[in-house]
Amino acid sequence: MNKANMFWQTYLNLENEFLDLSKYIYITDTTTKIDTHTKVIRNVECKHQLETYSSYIADLLVRCCVEIEAISKELYFDNGGIKPRGSIDLYFDTDCIAFLNDKWNIADKVVMVVASNFNLSKEENQILTPLKKADERSKTIWAKSYQAVKHDRYNSLYLGNIKALLNAMAALYLFNIYFRDIKLSSKYVDIHNLDMSFGSKIFSLKAPNQNALVDIMNGIKSDDILKSGESPYIAKYTDSYYKQVLSARQKYLDDLNNYWRNQPELKETAFILQLAKAKEIEDKDPAQRVIPLWELCKYRINKKAPAYLPFEERKKAFVQSPEWNGEIRMLNKHLSESELTPENIQGEIDHAGVQFAMDIDKSFSSQFMYKAFTEGYCEIVLDKGNVKYL
Repeated sequence: MNKANMFWQTYLNLENEFLDLSKYIYITDTTTKIDTHTKVIRNVECKHQLETYSSYIADLLVRCCVEIEAISKELYFDNGGIKPRGSIDLYFDTDCIAFLNDKWNIADKVVMVVASNFNLSKEENQILTPLKKADERSKTIWAKSYQAVKHDRYNSLYLGNIKALLNAMAALYLFNIYFRDIKLSSKYVDIHNLDMSFGSKIFSLKAPNQNALVDIMNGIKSDDILKSGESPYIAKYTDSYYKQVLSARQKYLDDLNNYWRNQPELKETAFILQLAKAKEIEDKDPAQRVIPLWELCKYRINKKAPAYLPFEERKKAFVQSPEWNGEIRMLNKHLSESELTPENIQGEIDHAGVQFAMDIDKSFSSQFMYKAFTEGYCEIVLDKGNVKYL
C-alpha cells in the first residue's frame, strides 16, 4: 500500500470515530440561557463541553498521537532528516517536528474547523494552529494530554477530553496534507471555489497564499523562493503562463505610455503647472499619490466646464461631457444631475475626471487583465521551501 494512502486512511478512520462521538456529545463552546429577570435569550460560554472526557476519548487521543509520531518521523526521513531509522535518540517532537518546522514553518499553518455538526463560535476553537510549539516537549494541549493519559491514565483521564482530541486531530490532518502532497490546478478567477478540505469532514485549510500572483500582476518579478502564509499552499501561475502574463502586462504598459506621450496637453503650460503642483503635494504627503493620467483627465474636464462659467452653464457642460457619462462613472456616480449644486460641482468634476482616466486605463489593460484573471492558469502547490518561478 502507498504510504500516504495508509496514513490518510487511518486518519479518516479516526475522523469517522470522532464524528460518531459527536452524535452523542454536543460539541460546542457556547450555549443559550434565558435571563430569569429580563427573559432575554443570550449566548454564554460553555467551556465544560470541550472538557468532556472519557476512556474512549482518551483512547482516540492516544491513537491519534501515535499516528502523529509515526507520520512526523516518515516526513523527517523522506525530507532529509539525518538521524537514521531506529535511532533510540530520535524524538518525534524535538527532532522530527523541529526539523519540519525549520523547512516548512509548519508552526504557523492554520487549520479551520468546519464540521457542520460542531457548534463552535469562539475563534480559538474554530481556527487552530495545532503545530505551534509542537517542536517543544509537551508544549501543545494535545501533546501534554497525550503524554499524561499515556503514562498515568487513571489520574490524568480528565485530560483525555474533546478539546485535546480536536487539536490532535487537526495536527494529524495537517501532517497528512504534507504527506499526500496533492497538487491542484485552477484558473485565477476560480481559486476561491477550491475545496481546501481535501476530503476531511471536520477540517479545512485557509485559501492558498496568492501573493505570487498579485506580485506578477503588479510587475514584481522575483527569482526568489516563494513563501506561503497561514495556508500550507501557494497559488502561482504555471511557468509558461507566468511568461505570458508578464508579456501581456508589458504590452499594456507600452500602449499606455505611447498614448500618454502623444497627448497635446503635455505641451500646455497650465497642465504642466497642475502636474507640478500635484507632485509637490505628494512630496509633502506620500499618501497623496500622483497618477499623471488622473491629473490629465481632471485637467481636460475642467477645461470643458471651467469654474468661471455661471453655475447652470457649467453644469450643462459637465453633464454633456464624455467624462460625466463614462463607463466606470456610470457605476460609481456620487450624485445625480439634480443633486449638483454650486458647492459640490467642483468635487464631482474632479471625481469624473479620475473615473474617466480609469476608463482609459481599462481600455489598454483589459486584455492583460483578462489573461491574468480570467484565463490565468495556476498551480496550487505545497510550500516545501522550493517553490519558485523558473
